[in-house]
Amino acid sequence: MEEAHRRIEIQLRGSIGPRTEPGPPPLPAAPDDSIGNLQGVLREKEPDTFAGLRIQHEPTYGVAVAFTRDAAATLAKYTSDPLFLPVERPGPTVIELRATQDRLVKDLSRLGISWFGAGSNEMTGTIRITLGQSADPIREAAARGEIDLPDYVVFEEPDPFPIPAPPVPPGDTRIKGFPQFAYRTDGMPRTLAGVPDVPARLTLRDGCLWLHPEGEEPKIAIWEKSQALDLTDPERVAVMNRFSGAKVFANSDVVLMGLQPGEEIPPAKANGADGCPGPYRVVRGITPREVWDSQRKQSALAERERALGSRVAAEADYAADMARLAELQAWRESRMTERGDVVAAIWIDEHQATAHVFHTDAVSLDALAPAALRPFVTGQVVPHGANALNAARDDIAAQLAALGLEAQITISEIEGYVGVRPEDVRAISDAAVAGRIHFPALVRLAMDNQSAIYWQDIPIRRDPEAVWYPLEAHPDFSAIRALVEQTPIMRPEPPRPGETDSRWVASKPSRAGSLQQTHFLVAYGQTLDRIQNLRRAGYDPIEALESMNGRATVEKRAVLATDIVIAEPVGIEMFHNGPDGFTSTVRWRIVETLSGAATPGSELRQRLASGERLNEAGERVYGQAMDEPVLLPGLPNSLEPGSRWVLHLNDALYRHSAYVQGGEGVARTEGRWFVSIPWMPPSRIDEDGIVRPVSLHPEPIALDELRERLAPIARALRIEEGERND
Repeated sequence: MEEAHRRIEIQLRGSIGPRTEPGPPPLPAAPDDSIGNLQGVLREKEPDTFAGLRIQHEPTYGVAVAFTRDAAATLAKYTSDPLFLPVERPGPTVIELRATQDRLVKDLSRLGISWFGAGSNEMTGTIRITLGQSADPIREAAARGEIDLPDYVVFEEPDPFPIPAPPVPPGDTRIKGFPQFAYRTDGMPRTLAGVPDVPARLTLRDGCLWLHPEGEEPKIAIWEKSQALDLTDPERVAVMNRFSGAKVFANSDVVLMGLQPGEEIPPAKANGADGCPGPYRVVRGITPREVWDSQRKQSALAERERALGSRVAAEADYAADMARLAELQAWRESRMTERGDVVAAIWIDEHQATAHVFHTDAVSLDALAPAALRPFVTGQVVPHGANALNAARDDIAAQLAALGLEAQITISEIEGYVGVRPEDVRAISDAAVAGRIHFPALVRLAMDNQSAIYWQDIPIRRDPEAVWYPLEAHPDFSAIRALVEQTPIMRPEPPRPGETDSRWVASKPSRAGSLQQTHFLVAYGQTLDRIQNLRRAGYDPIEALESMNGRATVEKRAVLATDIVIAEPVGIEMFHNGPDGFTSTVRWRIVETLSGAATPGSELRQRLASGERLNEAGERVYGQAMDEPVLLPGLPNSLEPGSRWVLHLNDALYRHSAYVQGGEGVARTEGRWFVSIPWMPPSRIDEDGIVRPVSLHPEPIALDELRERLAPIARALRIEEGERND
């Protein structure tokens, strides 16, 4: 036990926990002050030979420090501690190993190679890349001189499928195409549990295999490489699993494995798709319905037998649930047909024979569910019924199809919108501007989130705490921190022994916690006078900042903005990339000041992550950030000329964000530059005077109500401004 404690102490020597005081930590007393410090010193001082280090337990406990040559002599320059053991390891240095791995990852992406993981082993001097396909195209590219492939790179290729693909009978014309992923997916990690399976019908239509999943539009199936077309039976078209040999047949009921987020997107590259060009529904596991039913039944009976203690009781309970399941399914069909005006969807848990209804507030759950089923039905209120959502989906789908524009279209019953993920967003924008597309009110644009760029190769990255040091130099930092330390905040606590529910407890922060809270308050532009004036008016920025993620209100968001204005867009620089990490700039003309020092009629500039960036081919490509207006014209939430917006802006937060993303001196300084505060995106004012955020949260609010609720905050800040001027 003593030896174990000694080793842990060695390994933790020099470890840095959360900082509790401002400023950088003290410098190490010697290069071998800690394992981590020696590693950093050797990377800096011996880049041509340092090959890495690791803790070893056998044959002798210590830290093996590897060099490509002259290990003992080089290590002796920095330490005489016998804990550190010199090791000769020919091959690449640590720096070469990392640079090669980074370069290869980019090369593989450029070549369109499917890979699942890449990692380096410093002590063996190798890079191991796990592939989703054969490595032959990589070796061929290296032979042509297109990539550099060192001999210390090892590829892990997927094992061959245990079952060969059935031969295609000559002259068989039943199938025009069999779309498949161009790479293996069976080695990809799948981390989420509880994604529901989806019953479907697999049909053969016009030479293509179509899927009709419950609750989804019919689409052509696109299969994994592990699935093979089987035409050996002249009477039935089948698809065979090349791992198990199991088959599913065309024109039969099947169950699809639930897709995790991101898996629903068809691959950009597919094989065998010429005769069946889409739209596609990804298949990541498929089972005949009768097999799935049998497996589910056996699982349910086993679970009930464990709970009830006998097989007879389990079978009786299961039979009762299945009888109720049939009633629930019939009830769902009738309710969706008759009450689609107020019911968005009804989900049924076939395992437990229960249902969950998504309905609008125009009807109660008691009015929808019959008395006999009501104990087994739960519900929640959603914005719109299925009729409105389906009409919006059908409308935009027809418009896009008529123009030959590709897009994935989905319905979110819970959030109450139709999502459109375009293949070419600029083409859809152009069509909308030309008046050839008119977006229904419930349609929203869906795109991958484009974040600001976090530049890596800058001096402040050497110290992970460096992003906070400028904030700690603020003249009010110590005084604000003193307020923070005396402010109890409601925070969730885990259940006490014997209890199951967590509780909310008011507690003051630790020293490390108060340091972190003060960092953010200063980053948001809070001063001691500002906090005190707001507190006197009944608003606390300290508590507001802690409440932003999930417990924010109109007032709490407002006290964290330096300026809240109604403004019109007057200029967009869509390709305005900069070292501050942002992509574009919007110029706004202020119409009305709701809070802050900005004056009506003046202009201000806002930096955004949305906009155009250069891809690897040097082409400008538009990307969209999740909580920002769309900069391309004609689309939902676009910054249209003459539109009016409520903006919750913060210039101090822009300066801090620019420093975090790009380092010293990258923030723009000619005038005031802003970003929107987190959790309060720009909000468009509609023709009815409703302020509607571009994201789904927070909730829309009437402009008159917003003015009324912000007025006391604006008065408190005017007092602060007057005191500062005096």
